[in-house]
Amino acid sequence: MNDAQPRSRNPPVSVIIPAHNEERYICQCIDSVLRTGWPREMLEILVIDHSSTDRTAELARAAGARVLPISTGKIGAVRNAGLAAAKGEFVAYVDGDCSVPATWLQTAVSLLESDESIGAIGGPCLSPSDGTWVERSLAPSTTGPGYARHVKAIATSSFIARTLLLREEGGFDEELVSGEDDDMSNRIRSRGLALVSASDCHIVHHGYPKTWRNTLKKEIWHGSHHIEVRTEFDLTLILTFLFLATSVVAPVLIAAALFTPGLKSLCALGTDLFLQLVPPLLFAAKRIQQSPRDWRLAPPLLAVGYAYFCGHGIGVLSNLWRRTTARLQRSATTAGSDC
Repeated sequence: MNDAQPRSRNPPVSVIIPAHNEERYICQCIDSVLRTGWPREMLEILVIDHSSTDRTAELARAAGARVLPISTGKIGAVRNAGLAAAKGEFVAYVDGDCSVPATWLQTAVSLLESDESIGAIGGPCLSPSDGTWVERSLAPSTTGPGYARHVKAIATSSFIARTLLLREEGGFDEELVSGEDDDMSNRIRSRGLALVSASDCHIVHHGYPKTWRNTLKKEIWHGSHHIEVRTEFDLTLILTFLFLATSVVAPVLIAAALFTPGLKSLCALGTDLFLQLVPPLLFAAKRIQQSPRDWRLAPPLLAVGYAYFCGHGIGVLSNLWRRTTARLQRSATTAGSDC
């Protein structure tokens, strides 16, 4: 992919920051946006305050942002409130618990203006360099500068696109609890436009789960709408189903090995436990590959991998249950109307 070309103009950009009780990070987020050096008269910073009960709105205004309160709706509605209010030619989404590098807007707008086949730009999510072992297990803390590559989806923690494009798509899906960024990514690609991840558009995510338990809870939320936004080949979903299946079978095989001991039952149990280990192992291997890491992180990575797939599996099961009950309700309604 060609590097971003120098720009001859600074088009108006609206930076949209969804926030809920982010008083700890919101000033850091806004300050990092201002440090991108984008001309202030061409930079609009919108904080969409979603029912915060702390000082998020007060601190955001003091830091130079315009605050738009919203009290209802899921995350898609929050992002759409910013999209509707945006005055810029480009919109740049970043979450309130993240900070952006100085190259964030320069790189993204240059790439979008130099290649009309690109629909949106994003960047990798990094963990804080001083984060807990769980945070550093979930994401690398460094990335190489100056590279860009095509991807299938872009996270809205760093998502830059033309305002008109997102409005033509009708904004984000307001029914999804999570995965609204995957859904939008799929719709942009269906128009024949590319999605690009650029290292100079990375963000540092200060809100990663800091404990094993919080990782479990976060992944339950992430998995709760995974099926609706899955792509044609979704390895994470396949591995989640493998983890679920082996977890369900494991107690049965353990009981069989205890009450009817023998080589056959032990081999069956061993095979199941090995297959259950595969998703967390791949999780750990991928994150070790993402950046140079101390191999002593391998055991913690494996533990976080188990939390990841346990939580994601619970979320996917709730997703399946909700879809099944909705289908049964529609069938009952249709049958009732035919009587």
